[in-house]
Amino acid sequence: MTKEKINLGDVQETLLIPLYYRSLEAQRENPRIDASYDVDLVNKLDYDFSKFTGKLSMEGCVVRSIILDRETQKYINEHPSCIVLNFGCGLCTRTQRLDIKDSKWYNFDFPDTIELRNKLVKEKPNCYNISKSMLDETWPLEVNASADEDILVIVEGVFMYLTEADIKKFINIIQSNYKKVFALIEINPTIVVNNSKYHDSVKETSATFKWGIKYGKDLEKLDKGIKYLEEWNYFDYYENQGILFNIATKISLLKNLSYKIASYEFTAKSE
Repeated sequence: MTKEKINLGDVQETLLIPLYYRSLEAQRENPRIDASYDVDLVNKLDYDFSKFTGKLSMEGCVVRSIILDRETQKYINEHPSCIVLNFGCGLCTRTQRLDIKDSKWYNFDFPDTIELRNKLVKEKPNCYNISKSMLDETWPLEVNASADEDILVIVEGVFMYLTEADIKKFINIIQSNYKKVFALIEINPTIVVNNSKYHDSVKETSATFKWGIKYGKDLEKLDKGIKYLEEWNYFDYYENQGILFNIATKISLLKNLSYKIASYEFTAKSE
C-alpha cells in the first residue's frame, strides 16, 4: 500500500500528535475511547510517528477526547438538528465515534489540512470540510444556518497557537453572524506560553505557543458577550501516573497548571 506523504505547515503538523496518541489508546486492552478509525489513518500515512513519546501528552489527548466526545454528544442529544462548527479540525474523527443524529457538521481548517483530510477521512452524511481559516471573515458564508439556530462551536488544540487579537477576531466573527452559540473550547494554561520547546510532543515540531489563561472564566475578559459556564480539568481524568503525580494534581495551585475544556455561551453584540 502506498502511504500518503505529509506536507503540512508548522502548526498544521501538530494535528498528527492527537491522531497518533488516539491510535495508541485504541490498541490498549481496555481503550477508553473507540479510536479504531485512527489506527487505520495512522497506517495510511508516511510519517515518523516514533518521535512522539510524551506520556503526559498521550494522556492529555485521550482525556480531551473523552471530555469533548461526552459533551458534544450531550449537546447533540439535546439539539439533534443542530449545526456543529468544528474549527482546526485536522484529522479529528469525532464524527466516527458519535451519533451525530440530524446535525450538520462543518469542519474548518487550512487548505493543506483539508486536502489531506479529504483524501483520508470518509465523512458521514451532512459533514462538510471547508478550506478556510477560522480568522477568515467569509467562513460563515459556507455554513447553511440561520442566525438563531442551535449552534455548537468546538475549538480543540487551536487557541494556544493564536494571539489574543486573533481570538478576539474569531469571537467577533461568531457574534457578527449568530445570535447565540454554545462553545466547547480547549484552554491551555498561561505557563505553556513561550515554553513550546519543553512540551513533550510539540517540541518535535516547529510550532510555537502564543496564548494561554489561568482559568476558563478569564476568557470573559475578552468580550462582554462571552459567558463562562463550566470547565473540566484534565487532571481529574488522568489515569494513574504515580503517587507523587496524583498527590500533586490535588493541590489547587498545581491543578491550575493543567489544560481544561471549558464551555461558554457567545451572544451577538447589541445594536
